[in-house]
Amino acid sequence: MNPRRVAAAALAASALAACSGGGSADAPAAVDATEMAESASGGDATSNGSATTVSDGAVEISVEVGVDSGPDRIEEVALGSLVRITVTNEDEDDEVHLHGYDLGGDEVEAGEPTVFEFEASTAGEFEVESHVTGEVLMILVVR
Repeated sequence: MNPRRVAAAALAASALAACSGGGSADAPAAVDATEMAESASGGDATSNGSATTVSDGAVEISVEVGVDSGPDRIEEVALGSLVRITVTNEDEDDEVHLHGYDLGGDEVEAGEPTVFEFEASTAGEFEVESHVTGEVLMILVVR
């Protein structure tokens, strides 16, 4: 089973559990997305939201424009992490930029991924943005 899908399901279950009760003692405990991703992948991946840490130590984040992108998508990574962000726009040519790290700027054809691989050496919140549409595709939080 795909660890990202398991993590997404776990995150959804956590959100539903958090929204569903008035804080009663009988409410179910939140599901830990990291534990579910490790279990599904045989222990070689961990998850933070939809970000997955793979065996080479990189935190992988995949974004599909118009599917799982938007300013409400927030991915958190630890300061010093190796980060690999892959952004794909299936519908149109795009130019994607990671603010604060000054990565990107090359236009790619529709369906071709843009990949940023870097060390998260600066703490803060950074927008991944389409320069074609001006839309914020996600926010990377480095702590």
